[in-house]
Amino acid sequence: MLVKKKIKLLRAFLKKKKCNYYLIPRTDKFLNEFISDDENRVQWLTGFTGSYAFVIISLRKNIIFTDGRYINQIKKEVDQKNFWILDINEITPTEWLKRNIKSKEKILLDSWLFTCENLNKIKKNLEEKNEICVCDEILIDRIWKKRIKKNNSRIFIRKEKFSGDSFKKKILKVKKILKRKNINNFFFSSPESISWLLNIRSKEIAYNPIALSFLLLSFNQKSIFFGKKDKILKNYLGTNFDFCKINNLKNSIINYSILNKEIFLDPSNTPYYIENFFRKVAIQVNYTNDPCINLKLVKNPVEIRGSVNSHIRDGISICKFIFWLKESIKKSNKVTELEASKKLYELRKKNKYFNGLSFETISAFGSNGAIIHYRVTNKTNKTLSKNNLYLFDSGAQYLDGTTDITRTVSLGIPTSEQKDMFTRVLKGNINLSIYKFNEKTTGKALDKLARKFLNEKKFDYSHGTGHGIGSYLSVHEGPLSISKKSNSRLKPGMLLTNEPGFYKINEYGIRLENVILVFKKNRFLNFKVLTLAPIDINLLDVKLLNIKEKTWINNYHNKVYKKIGKYLNKKESLWLKKETSNI
Repeated sequence: MLVKKKIKLLRAFLKKKKCNYYLIPRTDKFLNEFISDDENRVQWLTGFTGSYAFVIISLRKNIIFTDGRYINQIKKEVDQKNFWILDINEITPTEWLKRNIKSKEKILLDSWLFTCENLNKIKKNLEEKNEICVCDEILIDRIWKKRIKKNNSRIFIRKEKFSGDSFKKKILKVKKILKRKNINNFFFSSPESISWLLNIRSKEIAYNPIALSFLLLSFNQKSIFFGKKDKILKNYLGTNFDFCKINNLKNSIINYSILNKEIFLDPSNTPYYIENFFRKVAIQVNYTNDPCINLKLVKNPVEIRGSVNSHIRDGISICKFIFWLKESIKKSNKVTELEASKKLYELRKKNKYFNGLSFETISAFGSNGAIIHYRVTNKTNKTLSKNNLYLFDSGAQYLDGTTDITRTVSLGIPTSEQKDMFTRVLKGNINLSIYKFNEKTTGKALDKLARKFLNEKKFDYSHGTGHGIGSYLSVHEGPLSISKKSNSRLKPGMLLTNEPGFYKINEYGIRLENVILVFKKNRFLNFKVLTLAPIDINLLDVKLLNIKEKTWINNYHNKVYKKIGKYLNKKESLWLKKETSNI
């Protein structure tokens, strides 16, 4: 079906519902970042493949919003005759509506795809002059005749040797928090929180091993797990849990006698559909924070050890990959972006505890590297050649940890400009890595450290500097971040990324990303770099580096060789020794 036809059908629904605007965020019923193909309504409607977007269909015009990571990409993927493209950092969908919507015009949205918090914000900003029409189905699915593949992925148990705590201990911690707030019933809508809490995982969706589920946790009666069940899960959770399919959520809750007819939920991660349903069956809904969020951000000693070990195994694969790549180019062997991506996957696949990638690998040569979250396809697939840069951003899911690394590699001879920009990006990475701070320091204060040397030349990058990392969970573990707007405050045991970059549109891209662990020493918080892979010294402009920065690079490279060199073959080990030699 052509895009124009899809828009025409949606507009027909709008007229039938006597509404003027239809809002479509890129998410699923669980409000996930990583979603299955049969939930990717935005891609089906617009052609945009990025992980973040928001669409407004109106009777007059159509708008698609994304953030700075995808602005270059979206202009290539979305037909601007059909959609007006806007940067959400410059104007939000709500702000756009407020400026453009006429008095008494109606807005239609699907209650499954909006959090309680987001819907309340929309109402607060627009309901005075306009009517918000909430739909209990997902309207766009009426015209999307999608083929839903049967998902046979089962929920499995993550062993305590990887998680560090039993699910019973975690529930006791959560109940202690709830008890302080006099909460008897809490409804968990975040599969990430539930997967962490119960030590369960699944391969239901790519890259993020969460078990798609809801959970009603109760003090005074059985808790209800909404999701896939089997005998193993039933025996594992025990007699304090009842099980129900998500499709039967309504009937199960109606038949469930909720104590005091009162329930608590987190408005920031609960679909408005659920709150609305509770209210319809006369259950009082109260808001509070999901108690798992802050608990899972701070990794326990077992999780930290697992992350350290998974980065060693991952580092071996990365080093083997860079060696293979440079040797191939030196021998004038033709390597494409897709072949490079496949080679890295094959190397990782051999690793102990490997359980898939943590996101789709960004394998980008030359101008494709300037597309921040580039996604290689048969159509865009470039052949790597000498005298330009190759950027790869990749990660893996291991049973004991999650990895995420970006390296920029010079193929042939880099230009002086490329060396200048690369060195400034590296200086920003180092500046953040060595910074000592306290628990009052915010993510936005840390963010400035990484941008400092680019800003000196009036350059910047349009993405955050860092995000939280899960323990065999989401590679983007919110709400933890280092960015221009981040109010995150860090604690010992937290895992984040450090990934400044520079992008010259239509020419090349540079990014350096390491996973860092927060630890405390002498009253100050510090970062420890867990990622183990060489930084391309051929891209350095040594004149721009001070003694402290040179010392950091040498110490880091010595650590990489010491930890990784012994696992490589003779040729690879000699290559790594040269790549990590002192500057």
